[in-house]
Amino acid sequence: MAKIYIYLDDCKLKQIDQLLNTTPNLANRSRSALISHLIDQEIIRQTRLNMVEAAKVIDELDLGWTREEEECAITDMEVSG
Repeated sequence: MAKIYIYLDDCKLKQIDQLLNTTPNLANRSRSALISHLIDQEIIRQTRLNMVEAAKVIDELDLGWTREEEECAITDMEVSG
């Protein structure tokens, strides 16, 4: 695993430590684990944003299913269980 060093002032370090100590789902994590968690959350956020944008484009270009195709898909799902 690569090591990355960041430099934060004392105020930021205290805020990180306070966050780790007062947030239940972050309890028992190190500063490094917190930063890794935040990066993972940002990747998820960006992925969701990209998916929403793609859905908007599909909707704007009318590339989705027709009403008949939707009804057929629903019927297929209901029949197949």
